[in-house]
Order: sequence, then structure tokens, then C-alpha cells
Amino acid sequence: MESPQPPISARQTRVIRALSDHRRLSEAAESVAMSQPAFSRTLHDAEAALGVALFQRGWSGSEPTPMGDIVIEQCRRVAADIEGVERGVLHQSGALRLPNLLRWRHLRAVAAVVRHGSASAAARALGMSQPAVSQALGDIAGYVTPPLFIRRKSGMEATDAARALAALWDRVVTTLTDIPTLLAETGDALVGRVSVGMLPFSGQGMVLQAFGEITRAHPHVHLVAVPGGYDTLVEALRRGEIDLIIGVLRDPSPFPEMVETHLYHEDYMMIARADHPVHRRRPSMAELADEQWIVAPHGTPIRAFFDRMFRAAGTIPPAQSAEMFSFSNAEQMIAASGSIALLCYGKSGLRNLPADLKPVDIRLPGARVSIGVTRFSEEAPPEAVAVFLDLLQGAIRDAGEV
Repeated sequence: MESPQPPISARQTRVIRALSDHRRLSEAAESVAMSQPAFSRTLHDAEAALGVALFQRGWSGSEPTPMGDIVIEQCRRVAADIEGVERGVLHQSGALRLPNLLRWRHLRAVAAVVRHGSASAAARALGMSQPAVSQALGDIAGYVTPPLFIRRKSGMEATDAARALAALWDRVVTTLTDIPTLLAETGDALVGRVSVGMLPFSGQGMVLQAFGEITRAHPHVHLVAVPGGYDTLVEALRRGEIDLIIGVLRDPSPFPEMVETHLYHEDYMMIARADHPVHRRRPSMAELADEQWIVAPHGTPIRAFFDRMFRAAGTIPPAQSAEMFSFSNAEQMIAASGSIALLCYGKSGLRNLPADLKPVDIRLPGARVSIGVTRFSEEAPPEAVAVFLDLLQGAIRDAGEV
């Protein structure tokens, strides 16, 4: 019995793998020497054949869907198998040809001739014309160096190269025809994407904890964490590249279509090394203005608070400062320098403060801020996002933040 046709073509397999590797449509199309319209049509046909969406718009370009991840893994296995055979049994040492030129009809024809001993017998078994089989054999013979068959009076004798290609075809069929079963096996499992825009300095530990929990409970959910500034993340939210933003709320949002939901409170605090002289006595704001500072970039709420804090005391905000976008990087730099940082901490963050760091003993009026979620519109979130938000709220409760 001849092998069934795989659910996707060789061309579709290449397109899926290329987009998963490059993420940008233009780069992926160029890598397989296709125009972008042809590339898009091929991808659309593959998704239609499988009955699932394989990619969705994301922060880094085209991101795989959870179902796409399953299909991509099978496509990569096929691609690696083809490359391995060409470098191995077919002794190709230079640029590989089969990954870009191979069609399933080539392998199918070779496998049928190996099995039946002649092109005519292979054609009958495949339900094809003999010229079509001969054309496929001629095509693939032009792509490989070793001869595939030796003509004998009794028929066509397969070489090691032909037998290797026939075995490759059997593996390709098995790998790709497994795709519908693998997709069906997800059953009632939670699938989807949770793409979180993470504003600097606030709420990040809770997000990572919720990510860990959702990964353990729902392995088919695709997770993305995107650090960035508020305006950049809002635009990504509008475009559907991310699902929500977590961090200091603007309260109210400057954009009416953005819906903010409070989660818990954090406080702005001055943090310095535990052995910093600033801990020996309570300094004045003028004295603090002479220190080296680590602060968030301009345009963030914490940087605005930093500037207001000094101006309210009649002091010009320090001009010499190091701007940091990452909370962990800021803590590391505090420990490695004599700088002071203005950071944002909740109760759990203070409990986990590194032993070599210490809050400066100074009262900062208005330092309490609301940490929460910003989403686009008031529509109910997708199921995976709703589950993530439940886990996030559980992590906040477990940390004693509310």
C-alpha cells in the first residue's frame, strides 16, 4: 500500500519553518526565495488545510500560536531529516539543494520505484502516468550527486541513495500525518496567548510568578513578556501585539479606550547599599541632590515623581544620573556602586530585598502608587488571558500585597 499524502506540501512546510525562524514576513519570504504575496498565500493554504491558525501578530513580528508551535515542531523535524540525508548518504558538502527544491512528488516517485522495481509499476501503484513518474525522477536526479537507480533488464535497481530517499519519504509522511492527531490531543486543554507589556520597575516579580504557574498548569499557552515604555506598549496594545500592560497605573489613563484595573499598591523608595553613608543620618533633599542617582527614564511615573520630589523641596533635580529600565539591573548597579536609586516596592519586594541593599530612612509624601492592568477596551479577555489574570491575583494575595 502506498503512503498517504501528507496534510501539507513541501513548499508549505518550508514556509512555516521560515516564518517561525525569521518572524518577519519579508525576511522569511526572502529566505525561501518567494515573493511576499506568494509566501502569504502558501501560509494561508497551509492553515486552511490544517484547520488552525499557525501565526498571529505579535511584538516580534509573526508569533506562533499554540497550535502553530505543534506544527512548527513537526516541520522542523522534517527539515532536519532532509538536511541530514543530503549531507549524509547523498554526500553533499556544499550548499544544500533539497531543502529548497524538493517536492513530495519527488520522494513519492523514488519510494514507489524502489518498492515496485520500475517506473511503469510505480505509476500504476500511484495512479499516475508513467511520464509524470519519470519527470519526478528526472527532477530529483538533477538535485543529487549519487545516481538513484541502475537500469537492468529486469527493471530499475535502487542504489543506497534511492533507498535512503525512500526511507526519508516514509519518515516525512509519518511526521506530517501525525499533525492532525497531535492537534486533536490538545482536546479541552487551555490554549492561547498571554502577551504582557511590562512597565519598568513595578509588578514584574508577580508577572513572572504567574507565568510559572500557568506554564505548569497549562503548557499549551504561549507566554510573551515585553518590557517597554508606556507609549510604546499602548501602541502595541492597540495593534493587538500584546494583550495587556502591567505596572504603575496612570489613573486615569490618558487614553479613554484604555481600561485600567487596580491590583495592589507599591511605594516609591530610595534604596542604597547597606553601607552607604546616607544611612548614618537623615539627609536633606539638597544633600541628596549631590549624590549619584539611578532613575527610570523620562516619561515614566517614577521619573516624574523623582523630579517633583526635588522641586517640591526647592532643589533642582540631580542632572548626573544613570537611567535604568530594568529593576534587576538597577539593584545590581546599586550594589556595585555608591549610587542611590528611586525604585518601586511592594511588601513582598521589600521582604526579598538583597541583604546588601537598604531603604533610605526618609519620608516621601505621595509615594504610594497603584499597580494594575491596562487593557484595550472593556471586552472580556480571551480565556488564556483571563486564567493568567486569576493566577496573577492569586500570586498577589499569596505575597500578602492585599
